[in-house]
Amino acid sequence: MTPALHTSRKSTILGMCIISLLAGGYLGWHYNQGWIAHDEGLLGHTAELTMLGQTPHVEFQDVYTGLLSHINAVSFKIFGISLASLRIPLLFGAIITSMVWYLIALRLVNPLFAGIVAVTSTVWSFPNYFAALPSWYLLMLASWTAWALIKFHETTSRRYILLAAVLSGLAILFKIVGLYLVAASLFSIWISDLDNNRKQTENTKQQTHPVAKSYPRLISFGLAGIFTLLVVLLIKKHLSFSTSVYFLIPVAASMATMLEVSKEIRIHFKDTVMNCLIFSAVLCLPILVFIFPYMLKGHVADITNGLFDLPKARLDHAAALPPNGLWSLVAVPVVGLTIVENKISRSMILPLTATIALGGACLCILATNTLIYQSAFAGVQCSLPAISMGAWYCSRKYDLAMPVVILTLVSGCLSITQYPYSSGVYFCYCAPLVILTLTGLIGRVSSYDKPLWLTFLMLLAAFSVIYINYSNPRLIGVSSQRLENNKSLQTTRAKLQIESILQKEYNLLLQIINEHTTTTDFILAGPDCPQFYFLSGRQNPTSQCYDLFRAYQLGGQSQLETELKTLIGEKDIDLFIQNQLPEFSLPYSHEFIGWLESWGDRSPTIGSGRFQIFIRKNK
Repeated sequence: MTPALHTSRKSTILGMCIISLLAGGYLGWHYNQGWIAHDEGLLGHTAELTMLGQTPHVEFQDVYTGLLSHINAVSFKIFGISLASLRIPLLFGAIITSMVWYLIALRLVNPLFAGIVAVTSTVWSFPNYFAALPSWYLLMLASWTAWALIKFHETTSRRYILLAAVLSGLAILFKIVGLYLVAASLFSIWISDLDNNRKQTENTKQQTHPVAKSYPRLISFGLAGIFTLLVVLLIKKHLSFSTSVYFLIPVAASMATMLEVSKEIRIHFKDTVMNCLIFSAVLCLPILVFIFPYMLKGHVADITNGLFDLPKARLDHAAALPPNGLWSLVAVPVVGLTIVENKISRSMILPLTATIALGGACLCILATNTLIYQSAFAGVQCSLPAISMGAWYCSRKYDLAMPVVILTLVSGCLSITQYPYSSGVYFCYCAPLVILTLTGLIGRVSSYDKPLWLTFLMLLAAFSVIYINYSNPRLIGVSSQRLENNKSLQTTRAKLQIESILQKEYNLLLQIINEHTTTTDFILAGPDCPQFYFLSGRQNPTSQCYDLFRAYQLGGQSQLETELKTLIGEKDIDLFIQNQLPEFSLPYSHEFIGWLESWGDRSPTIGSGRFQIFIRKNK
């Protein structure tokens, strides 16, 4: 019997209200603070193009599947054209997701503990980079899907399969890596009625023609092996000890957990296959609705290219590998404690709790030191391999509850979304699922000690609030840099609070753009700085926001630069903004920069000097 079944409806609703108020207050207070300019520019520019009637992947390159551009376009229509408007749907989604984390945690631990889990999950996620990126929506949909899968396990009602299928389909429409959620969902459905099977009496078994054990187990083994192999093929370009530990172990351990549990399959094999087929069919519905307009207009090749071909360029150019795999060993004592805790003498619990409280408090105090901060963050970031292995061990030695198995599958599969850009902030996109899986191990036995683990989780939350939340998202996991986001740009298209130094730089750049062009003019900005098109309201003569995708399409950097020269003449462009430090695309060649210097006058350096403006000669 799960803790949630012992909780009254009124208590559950009260808990959800408290969590929503805490999350809404904390996130709403800071929701418009901070930015990474090229991310915000990408979101704003693609949303505006969509609002104006252009089609993602046809008239312009959408970095993601395309649903986000439509949602952001609707946000502009409702809340006005500004970057702050894009964060309003994210705010409401984050509040709902915090409540869903509470509902999931109720299946694992008591209400007080579940509330702490939900709060800890919240502070390890959205406040660390509150931009309306698809990865946050993917986390939301994965969390809601996990809840739907758990409810299906509890009730065997197929309406939860339908809900999980729709949510998984929407995840793909936000970002193609939503396919990992589809895999986790199918594996969860495959084994979802196992606990119910365990409860079948011998009479029921005699009345049912059982399916031979070998067939389900053989299929389970084959599916697990194929999926693991696909992950190996995905990361083979960056295959190393660290990537193997960080990506392969969670997947392999979750597959091993599924195989251990699947030993119990005896009956309802046909029903399970039918459930998977229903899920797959319903999954296709939102996808078909989305691509139907493309099919009508004969643009299937465009969206196929955008979803499957162009991401190869991202794999080639945008990579940040995870920390050393040895950091996973830091989580081994914690996971081991969740396994052997019921065997520890009660007299030892208080000293253990005091040790964790003292050690964690010292760590929170001393984490102003960069080395200690990095060590603490890396220990948390690399904890999933140990947690997944702990779940597999428990599935072999004990009766692991199905919600924990489902969370292990979802967190293991969703961890792959961090590839190939495994920076600290990318861990935040799946951190709540890791925390929930650990909570499942903590609450595995009814005798779990509440003070010990409550102390641990509260220290984990305190570390995030003090050192990660609303700091520089670029440096998460490297160092804690608190930013003073208290200035606004002199344009109604932002309405965000940013740093003073960036405000001055961008205000001067926008002033030059306004002096030399009008809102009907084309300008060129690159590589990788779509923010100037959106903030200035000027037109983009290219189809891309990031040059690397167009260079990939054309066959190389030189072809891209040739195209830019042609566009400058065809569109009568008077102003070119060069980003001298692109984060993803290649910088422009010396030959192209030399051509720019002959074409236009170089403006004096502004601010950091990262952006250089060329204004056409003899204008």
